Amino acid sequence: MNKKKLIMVDFWSIADENGKPIGHGGKVGNEYYKYVKEAYFVKHYVNQSMLSHIENPNAVAFSKSLVLGVSKVQRILSNFASLREVYKSEKDATIWFYVPDIYLFLFILLSRKGQRRIAVNVYEGYITSGVKHRIFKAALRKVDVVFVTNKKLLEDIPRGILVPDYAYDEDFYLRFECNEKKEQAVCLGTMNEKKKLKDAVEAFSQNGYPLYIIGQFSSKEIFKELCAIKRDNIVVENRYVDSDEYYRLLAESKYCLIPYDAQFYKNRTSGVVQECLFCDAVPISHKEILQFANVKGYGYENIRDLAKASLEVFDATEVRRSFQEERDRFYRYDVIRDKVVRALETPDIG
Repeated sequence: MNKKKLIMVDFWSIADENGKPIGHGGKVGNEYYKYVKEAYFVKHYVNQSMLSHIENPNAVAFSKSLVLGVSKVQRILSNFASLREVYKSEKDATIWFYVPDIYLFLFILLSRKGQRRIAVNVYEGYITSGVKHRIFKAALRKVDVVFVTNKKLLEDIPRGILVPDYAYDEDFYLRFECNEKKEQAVCLGTMNEKKKLKDAVEAFSQNGYPLYIIGQFSSKEIFKELCAIKRDNIVVENRYVDSDEYYRLLAESKYCLIPYDAQFYKNRTSGVVQECLFCDAVPISHKEILQFANVKGYGYENIRDLAKASLEVFDATEVRRSFQEERDRFYRYDVIRDKVVRALETPDIG
């Protein structure tokens, strides 16, 4: 008996000049693929530089793949070309766009749906822009399955299906379990302009608490500036952190600093915040970001307030207890997997 067919699409994610994936698109794609691979025949479309990072053996690259370093206009044009390629090749399939942006919703709005069944993930509601919000809402009327990653998004998308960025796979995360946390904060991942890194370094230089900033910097100038202003309690490294090291550093540390600019992130979910919950690391971030994620942590109104923070005396017992309760209630792997599989039900192929 033929399996049902599912097309997974990530037109956004790319790798750096060393072939290392930027951001979490690769991880999300592989996790979602594991949810559905037993139930469906899955074909994956990704950019060429991400092809080797996708576990699905049926992954293919876009013919006009997005590459590192192009302008915003070129990126938008490249993404539209990739989306047209998928629509042209998959005229009667279920297509799951799991790494969206506003231009995906514009494409869906302007394109003829035909016999396709469309599923999308929603990480934010574009409520800060009237034009973007209208495009977003109009496009959703042409979408069959809407996965939302946060309960607050359901207020505007009542037919959304609540699915977190990641599920809690206990067997995986217990590999990195660390009962004796190091008295330190780590800041991991891609280091870009939407993170208030300079303010963070200045604050931690004053409070004296150990801080490790390790990840790929989008700007060498910012990296050099941080190295020049930091004090001895701070380590700054510009390098790729692989999956095992990422989770080991997160799990062994008392804190994870997530210095997002709240202007960009207060109304969208963060995979790093969820990973803190899985690894029992207390997230340090803007209060509105933690409130939107419904995750307890060490919140601030202004990142510069951390200059006077006494992080070494903070008792994380209650926070970690809440993490365990949330993992059991909302993030169970088998529950999330089964929910996704049911939502994506499609006719048999062939």
